[in-house]
Amino acid sequence: MPKPIIAAIDPDREDDAPLVAGAALARITGAPLIVLGAYLHDPITNAVSAGTVDEDLRSTALRALEARTSAIDADLLVKGGPSPARVLHDAAVDLDALLVVVGSTHRGPLGRVAPGTTAERLMHGAPCPVVIVPAGLGSDWSPNRIAVGFVDLEDGHGALRAAAALARAVGTELRAITAVEPATGRNAAVAPYGAGGQDESRAVAQRELDAALAQLPAGVRARGEVVVAPPADALVELSEEVDLLVCGSRGYGPLRAVLMGSVSHAVIRKAHCPVLVVPRGTDNAISDLAPQHEATTG
Repeated sequence: MPKPIIAAIDPDREDDAPLVAGAALARITGAPLIVLGAYLHDPITNAVSAGTVDEDLRSTALRALEARTSAIDADLLVKGGPSPARVLHDAAVDLDALLVVVGSTHRGPLGRVAPGTTAERLMHGAPCPVVIVPAGLGSDWSPNRIAVGFVDLEDGHGALRAAAALARAVGTELRAITAVEPATGRNAAVAPYGAGGQDESRAVAQRELDAALAQLPAGVRARGEVVVAPPADALVELSEEVDLLVCGSRGYGPLRAVLMGSVSHAVIRKAHCPVLVVPRGTDNAISDLAPQHEATTG
């Protein structure tokens, strides 16, 4: 059975952005879609009420999901737990999810990601790629323009492979960007691509990006660019021009777990489009599934 995409929506909040993005990504990859509604489970209160509190919360959440998913093909799942983030994490593990799609905080600017507490807690240990979706995403959203932030590390290559598979399934050209920290930046003393100065760093980055793009499967159309800018700033600016931005989490930390580094954390807080964060070791399912779906539907 294909790995499912889990779209998490708040039964008490009228924001269907995760549902919109989850349904679009399910169509592209051919993955089954599961819409998850989480509610807080208080074992003490539930015990005192002989289980009626939990039953009422579950029924209310299920009715909300049914009303909001009547026009899409999805399975519904309602689960209670100590926090929405814990419910999502456990569901992703139990279902061996391909992706988890979550919304952003309602307090952030409309059209910006600004992840809320649930998304931030989930990403500190998610066992699969996570898509963070800005509030107010249009109902006709589709990832027709896909970009990826590349760095020559294991999670950077994983993000590139996942982005390439999605771009191929959509039939669009992939934009790949590598950002070299300016020589005058705060971290100028930490050269990410060698110690020969900014020009050499840019030249090395371009060679590494070109080599990575050359290794992509046949049929993937991609173009790469190296820019001199703080990496987070460059990716946030790029997010204004695309529908989906893909990036790695960071080059260390546990395998198969999203643990946000400084760049990826800044990007998801300021991006203008949905952001797919791919931890190390989790890109293979996307890379394999999207081309298979393309072949069966082409």
